[in-house]
Amino acid sequence: MTAHDPYGKMDVPFAEPAWYRGAVTPYYNEHHAAFRHRMRQWVDASLIPFVDEWDEKGTMPIEEVRRSAAAAGVLCPWAPAELGGTPPEGGWDEFMLCIWIDELTRCGAGGVVILIQITFMALPHILTFGSDHLKEKIAKPVARGEQGIAITLTEPQGGSDLANLTTTALKTTDGKHYVVNGQKKFITGGMCVAYFSTMVRTGGPGMKGLSIVVIPADSPGIKVSKLTTTGWWAGNTTLITFDDVKVPVENLIGDEGMGMMIMASAMNGERFVACVGPLRAARMLLSESIDFARQRKTFGKRLIDHQVIRHKIAHMARLVEAGQATIEALAFQMKNGASPLEIGGSVSLAKVQCTSAYELCAREASQIFGGNSFLRQGKGALVERMVRELRVTVVGGGSEEILIDLAMRMAKL
Repeated sequence: MTAHDPYGKMDVPFAEPAWYRGAVTPYYNEHHAAFRHRMRQWVDASLIPFVDEWDEKGTMPIEEVRRSAAAAGVLCPWAPAELGGTPPEGGWDEFMLCIWIDELTRCGAGGVVILIQITFMALPHILTFGSDHLKEKIAKPVARGEQGIAITLTEPQGGSDLANLTTTALKTTDGKHYVVNGQKKFITGGMCVAYFSTMVRTGGPGMKGLSIVVIPADSPGIKVSKLTTTGWWAGNTTLITFDDVKVPVENLIGDEGMGMMIMASAMNGERFVACVGPLRAARMLLSESIDFARQRKTFGKRLIDHQVIRHKIAHMARLVEAGQATIEALAFQMKNGASPLEIGGSVSLAKVQCTSAYELCAREASQIFGGNSFLRQGKGALVERMVRELRVTVVGGGSEEILIDLAMRMAKL
């Protein structure tokens, strides 16, 4: 076990994870600490100074950001070097993933973060199951930051019910193309990527009829419309319509009928993003609340000196610290070979736990900041944005209800 030197924001309790604060850790070694430093330097220099402006504008220079992140080795550090990735010294593991997600989230704007993270949700399908053709033509340019790719699953009528999706991909009579028809909704980054990794129905009803094809975004017959959202303004959440879109059969990932299996193999990684990100958001709300309560005075004393405020902070801290322990225990299991089936229920419950911590911290931070949390400026601006972004975080990647039910079904009660 190792204890690292204190790192980060040390003047506010709970502002950083325990191992940042110097606590002994069985999980993080010197390579993790070095990668943490690389991530923090890039986020502090390349994201934090600009996210307020980008989010208010509802757009960001994602092409430039991708190139910058790739040059710094933080865009696709999880991808193999031979396919354009930049693995950190010491190699990639689930604790590197924790650091990658956590440090990106520190920029405080979910719409910015998600445009960087969507590659992690879409590209692994090709890296693991794709042909050499797809790896060379698509994976390498995306991993190098030259192009973007989005995961394209959810449909207007279906939500989490992927087994019953209706977007079809039918082969042409000559067998050289699929013709895709249907709609996808809530697609993050739809206006700034070159490819859509898309779940389609190539066969009959149910899961066995599903496949994944990679559709070039500039294909004739594609219409992308930006949706008006409560938060993630820079993330361009979109509605995508496919109208007789022709896609070469070579763009099929794996074989026909493998779509759900391919998704399931990567789903725990996506849900891990949906655990670690919300937990850092909750930690930032906790930190902001302590900072503000130390400065603000009411009835002749600091806000932090009122017992009721201290109790709010205590409940925020206990949920954040418990969530951190949970995700690190899960990361240890994943690192040591736990299969998606073995760990799927636990990851589902962890996602609910972490977003529940975010939800409580959002409420209590709003109470502590009072009217300042209602303003998109001044001391409460970060709290205001994070409160707006809460709902998409709780629902995205599987709502509480879906994930709790999934975990109990997997537990075979």
